[in-house]
Amino acid sequence: MVYIFLFFYTVFYLVVFIPVFCVGALFNAKMRQGLLGRIKQPKQIRQFAKEHKNDTVVFFHSASVGEWEQSIPIIKTLKQQSPQIKVVASFFSPSGMNHAKKENVDLSIYLPFDFVFSNYLFFKRIQPKAWIVSKYDIWPGILLAAHWANVPVLLCSAELAKDSLRYKGLNAVINRLFYKYITYILPVSEDYKERFKNIFPYEERLEVVGDARYDQIIAKAEAVKMQPNVELFENPLPVTFIGGSLWPADEKHLFPALLQVFKEHDDLQLVLVPHELHESHIQAIEQTFASEGIETQRYSDFSQSETKKTSCRVAIVNTVGMLAKLYKNTDIAYVGGAFSTGVHNVAEPSAFANPVIYGPKHVNSYEAMQLKEVAGGFPINNQEECYKVLSKLVNDEQFRKEAGKKNHDFLYASKGASDKIIKHVLEFL
Repeated sequence: MVYIFLFFYTVFYLVVFIPVFCVGALFNAKMRQGLLGRIKQPKQIRQFAKEHKNDTVVFFHSASVGEWEQSIPIIKTLKQQSPQIKVVASFFSPSGMNHAKKENVDLSIYLPFDFVFSNYLFFKRIQPKAWIVSKYDIWPGILLAAHWANVPVLLCSAELAKDSLRYKGLNAVINRLFYKYITYILPVSEDYKERFKNIFPYEERLEVVGDARYDQIIAKAEAVKMQPNVELFENPLPVTFIGGSLWPADEKHLFPALLQVFKEHDDLQLVLVPHELHESHIQAIEQTFASEGIETQRYSDFSQSETKKTSCRVAIVNTVGMLAKLYKNTDIAYVGGAFSTGVHNVAEPSAFANPVIYGPKHVNSYEAMQLKEVAGGFPINNQEECYKVLSKLVNDEQFRKEAGKKNHDFLYASKGASDKIIKHVLEFL
């Protein structure tokens, strides 16, 4: 049955997926970058394999930057224990390749196209002792190739959301065929473990370990706390709101509520951080506030001034890599994504005791669900609900600080997943 499905899957992948990907690359810069990267990288792989033929190699895969955060503490610990270990890291998206911090990585590549035979040769060439996948990004062809090459596969900090189609209907039947080739699945929580049993009914190979990303987020937060504050405003006000990873779909509901609260409170200042730094998007944000008579200024402009600060009450941060540092000095956070594909990183502001607001599509995020449970996370469905939550958090300082502390305490109570994962990795080294 596995091979029948694999035949049709490979035909579909070759006849449909690859042509669509190639056509899309003509019009989309990210797709083009991913395509060209995959075409060029075989030479890099061969060179790495030649230079490290007798070394111990561990292969990590992450879909993008967020998932990569789960691998960082594991890699750091492995390198500390055995500096001679070589790490190969793959990413599905150009965002991961371009923006993930890869200090302890010996080779960075895109996840190869999902052809079982070429991936079998890939595994035989680099000869990893284990393949560690963060969170969810499992593909049938490369999974079967790992099995053929006798490479153990660990799905770590694994998540299977309640609304996921992976464990339902025909998808569940297909996934059962291939997930059996995974050596261990190490879910974030008991809820996820129970769902995984629908497609991975091997109790002895399922163990709840938590989310290794929390270890990385906490380590990053502790490092940021030791650094000087990032001061954006010439005249700091008592309450600072930050909108992180904002998409237009978020702004449709957030901005009307935020503008209303902003006008009602002279003690409130705003930091707005778009997810995509397209000029058209930034201009749209500026126009939204200008139409209400509210002045804004871009970080790229005021950071070049003499004071390196803005005299406005609204700062638009149009650069990457600053969110963690900014959360250190904010009081209320909104995290975007949950009015489109799914909420982004709500754990990062929690490390700095921010109460967190986010949209309705948050069941993809275990921590978003947990923050809601501890009453430090506030999911909203529209601008009316957003206004109600924002008003409460701005007006009631005690409520705001208690909600932020609940988030902080939840995150710090979840430390230690990396050590549990490493115990399993060491079985194969």
